[in-house]
Amino acid sequence: MSDMNELPPKPKRRWIPIVLGIVFLLFVLAVGAVIFSVAWFRQNLQVTAVSATNAEQAFDAVRARFPGQRPLLEMRDGEPEYVAERKDEPRSNVQLTTLHLMAWDADDEELVTFSLPFWLLRIKSGPIGFSSYASGIDRVNLRPEDIERHGPGLILDVSEDSRGRGRVLIWAE
Repeated sequence: MSDMNELPPKPKRRWIPIVLGIVFLLFVLAVGAVIFSVAWFRQNLQVTAVSATNAEQAFDAVRARFPGQRPLLEMRDGEPEYVAERKDEPRSNVQLTTLHLMAWDADDEELVTFSLPFWLLRIKSGPIGFSSYASGIDRVNLRPEDIERHGPGLILDVSEDSRGRGRVLIWAE
């Protein structure tokens, strides 16, 4: 008769270790994502101290790979505009793999290069925004489709001022 008066045993709280395990897993994944992002960014970004002459040679070497080609965008009256002749050209059939950026800062005498896989741009919704207060570029918005239509070649080549204080070159391959 004593068995009937006893209360049933309390169920164990199994949800607490499950929730703690999920929180711990999410924390580990977040830390891993940060470490991966930093490592990837460091691999694709290079900052080197070079003279103005060496920087100009680096820009000339890139431009030499696309002889006679005008950039997709040109600066006109301080504003970036599509080159009119490029709009009427047929769509390129070449699959782009990488978008490159090279920037020269004369004040710090540093040349910065950055490469971005083109597949990453394709999954981004909306236009790609570039801006530089110092160069007079308020905002340049390019869609990956515009760059793919243009095909491999120069996207933007701009000097920050006539004294050669800086320069930016963007191209796709």
